[in-house]
Amino acid sequence: MPSQIRVDEITNLEGSAGPQFPFGVTIPSGNLVINGDLNLTGVMTAGHVSATNMTAGIVTATTFEGDASGLGGLPVLGESKAIAFAIIQS
Repeated sequence: MPSQIRVDEITNLEGSAGPQFPFGVTIPSGNLVINGDLNLTGVMTAGHVSATNMTAGIVTATTFEGDASGLGGLPVLGESKAIAFAIIQS
């Protein structure tokens, strides 16, 4: 039979920082809401990302919402290439 833990706060053993999850964390359903900073090392793959301020290395998402002002390394089309692309697509 599954167990259930109901707590208001989780800290490390000393109560001085957050706990470590050496085997990862799985959220089977629902949303993960983070109020504050989220620092990830590695690659983030998500179905939907909603952010108000994001600085990213590699993010793979089906949809992305937010201002994206901190994103870099994006391909930029010049005006002539954008016009040519629009003509090709029509």
